[in-house]
Amino acid sequence: MPRWNLSDTVERKIRLSSLVVTALIIFYELLNGDISTQFPAMYLCVFVFPAVYFTNKTQDKYFPLLKEYVQATRIVAIFMTLASLCVWGYATYLRLSIPPMPSHLIYNM
Repeated sequence: MPRWNLSDTVERKIRLSSLVVTALIIFYELLNGDISTQFPAMYLCVFVFPAVYFTNKTQDKYFPLLKEYVQATRIVAIFMTLASLCVWGYATYLRLSIPPMPSHLIYNM
């Protein structure tokens, strides 16, 4: 498994920035959210925590015998976080770019 030998300050900056971005996305969804964009935002929240907290230091301290499996879990969580971020961005772009349907066309049967 690939290992990233990042310093503690770089890991802390990555962790802080990813969690702040996730919090801003959830706050945006709280104010302006739609069901089509809330699901990818929730998946982003689920996968961001293992992606940023399974660092090499955490793996050495809590999972000394399972480091390869935890590293694989971290890599999958990073990919799923990026995929959820892309899906959320695309769904938000579609929601904001397509004009809403006029109300006289909704009930016209």
